[in-house]
Amino acid sequence: MTAGLFGTDGMRGVAFEYPLDRPTLTRLGAALAAHLRDATLPPVVLLAGDTRASTPVLADWLGGALVAAGGEVHWGGVLPTPAVSHLLRDRGGYGTGVVISASHNPAADNGVKLVNRGGTKWPAEEERRLEARLAAMPAEVAVAPMPCVDPRARDRYVELLLASLPPRALEGVRVVVDPANGAASPVARAFFEALGAKVTMIHAEPDGRNINARCGALFPELLATEVRRVGFDAGVALDGDSDRAILVTRTGRVLDGDDALLMWARALLAEGKLPGPTVVATVMSNLGLETALRRDGIALVRCPVGDREVWEAMQREGAALGGEQSGHVICSHFSVTGDGLLTAAHILAVAQRAGATLEELADLQRFPQVLLNVRVGMRRPVEEVPELAVAVKSAQMHLSDSGRVLVRYSGTEPLLRIMVEAEEDTLARETAEGIAAIAREQLGSA
Repeated sequence: MTAGLFGTDGMRGVAFEYPLDRPTLTRLGAALAAHLRDATLPPVVLLAGDTRASTPVLADWLGGALVAAGGEVHWGGVLPTPAVSHLLRDRGGYGTGVVISASHNPAADNGVKLVNRGGTKWPAEEERRLEARLAAMPAEVAVAPMPCVDPRARDRYVELLLASLPPRALEGVRVVVDPANGAASPVARAFFEALGAKVTMIHAEPDGRNINARCGALFPELLATEVRRVGFDAGVALDGDSDRAILVTRTGRVLDGDDALLMWARALLAEGKLPGPTVVATVMSNLGLETALRRDGIALVRCPVGDREVWEAMQREGAALGGEQSGHVICSHFSVTGDGLLTAAHILAVAQRAGATLEELADLQRFPQVLLNVRVGMRRPVEEVPELAVAVKSAQMHLSDSGRVLVRYSGTEPLLRIMVEAEEDTLARETAEGIAAIAREQLGSA
């Protein structure tokens, strides 16, 4: 095994192909058991996954090898990624948690996410140590049978979510929920109905192949159409492992993580629960969020992309709220990781307490933002590509304080992501396309 298999959100790839093949995952299970013992942590693992057809097989390989290596596995079956975080903190006694999921990726993909006993993602340096141990493992390791699914895990997760809100906090709210045929499909209705909401579900019939298939957080326009059709108050779109949420207003307006951060920040500030007052967001969040927070006397601290990066920045800054434009939002009063169900319920509850609709509450004025992805054949650092580095620097100087340019590589795909914000959409698009053209010329295409 070579270093660097773990990216910004765990290990990810095509199911049954390296590194998600049987030899690698069984060796990973055995390496994980040894890693936990050496760290004087109990070799007891809470294992769960999403609704992909490949998930039970990959879980059997990894979990079975861990059991054969002397570890213990508690198999939660289909659970949202944040459920593992909540349960690790609630139950105690675990050395770590493992989630088999590729989040918002297509059904053919899958992945491995490691969650430490405190409920957060493993630090990058610890992932590298596990990779090094895996490289020293024998080519073949033993695999033992996996235990049966623990039926209590799902119910306890819902109980923990409900405990974060007042009873019947969404009484009378009419909401359409789209769990993307993913891990929240079995729990979303029960959760929102327990809060008093009237619920309609769409894309909640997973068959192993339809997770994220033109539905959920990546395709919120389908949810928006349904919300308008049935005349409900709001919509909630989740991704395959339910760690992100995109909301929709009654008119079908799509709200992302920036909208959620602004609404939640204002509510926490009014309650005296926003230390600093500071909010953490990634470099991808819109300049309009920064401007709106500043008007309310709230500082915005930016960090690299990834919910692990958000949490680490929140810890450094002493912030209680942080998140990503993609819909990952963390409020440390209730969680240490992004949880789509929790985020959506709390934002809807903020509107309910204010006696306002989501439509009225969401007033973020965005700067035009253009995001282009360029498929590359090589991932040379931008500063080592003179033509590209000059183009980026020139664009930022031209925009000055009225815009932003961000160029970065994807953590999981051979893509160069180019983001430009400006006061006018045409200027943002022309600037982004100019940089993209140079990137294609200099970096090639895969």
